Amino acid sequence: MSSDSESRPPRGALIVIAIGLLATVAAALLANPNASAGAVALEWEQHAPLPDSRPAPLPGGGTIQLVEGGLRASGRNVSGYQLLRVAAVLLFSKGAAVGNGRATCTIRVPRLHTLVTHAPGNRGVYPRPSEGEDLTKQDVPSEVVVEFNSQGTDVARVELGDAFERFVDEHGVTVSWAPFQIGRQGWQWGLPPGHPRRPLDLGFAAIWRTTAKPTVHVACAVTTSAGTARVSTAGVLTGEPPPLAE
Repeated sequence: MSSDSESRPPRGALIVIAIGLLATVAAALLANPNASAGAVALEWEQHAPLPDSRPAPLPGGGTIQLVEGGLRASGRNVSGYQLLRVAAVLLFSKGAAVGNGRATCTIRVPRLHTLVTHAPGNRGVYPRPSEGEDLTKQDVPSEVVVEFNSQGTDVARVELGDAFERFVDEHGVTVSWAPFQIGRQGWQWGLPPGHPRRPLDLGFAAIWRTTAKPTVHVACAVTTSAGTARVSTAGVLTGEPPPLAE
């Protein structure tokens, strides 16, 4: 065996090194608040609405309903993955008895081959935890950057601002994330006191990376001192997504 062959690193080690470098580059890009400058812009190629849920009576007065829900998906990359965005709005009727109650909303996707994406500083999940502050201070970004391999880059830029104009339209709402679970993303909302003088909207969205058929289930439960109300909806994207240009 030649001395060159003896000194050359094994091919497997080179592959591991290359993968590590790619992961490092992606992490560095996502840690940079200006990551969008190096991200490829992707269009949502597939669209499907989520049916509005039936209004559910809220104990103490008023109703809740899941509305304006929708699925958006990109084309597939060479590895067979596509980005999937799930968004919905939990609507409280005007004058509903929210009274310092709590709401929990959960998006469920197939556990196998579907993972929530990474975004700058955290998951591709919106709104971000409000850390106890009024959620009206958190704006909906028109576009977000997430980790996704396409067209020679490891990050992609996709639209979010078309889902809703704001996460909440009433002061006094806070939000945190439920503990992480594979195939699930949850939000835990703290509601304002009293009865809203107008309909109260809570908008939420998550972006996933999947090789599975995009199938989702969205459910919310609202609990006040008077009891609990629940609403849910579900949907699926049909048809084969187009391949992304590489």
